[in-house]
Amino acid sequence: MTRLGKCCCGGTVIEVSGDPALNALCHCNNCKKRTGSGFGYSAYFPTENVRVVKDSTKAYKLDSQFGKQSRYFCSNCGTTLFWHAETLKGVIGVAGGCFAEDPLPFPTRTANDENRFAWIHFSESITPLTPEDLPGA
Repeated sequence: MTRLGKCCCGGTVIEVSGDPALNALCHCNNCKKRTGSGFGYSAYFPTENVRVVKDSTKAYKLDSQFGKQSRYFCSNCGTTLFWHAETLKGVIGVAGGCFAEDPLPFPTRTANDENRFAWIHFSESITPLTPEDLPGA
């Protein structure tokens, strides 16, 4: 199965194949700022399963809890689409919201819960992330 993820303006399109190795909601302050929301929706796919179909991206680098990270966003509308983190080898992180028309499976993990806003609640089927859940770490 393949899915297309798009930025808000359609200037950048990515294609992923298969289901994500990790499909999680993150409550770190960095993800909150990246999304402008109460949490980030992140899916990690094997690098070979991600292909940029239409590219108008720019990148910026930052230090994160996963070491140095490069984030790629649409140079026109600013939507973050994907990222590489140095400690997560062999996978690419993809913004789950980019698949609005072609949704990903239900997220199964939640991370950095100590920073979760008190008003956010999830079903019992979304469980805390453990180090063993991290692909490529």
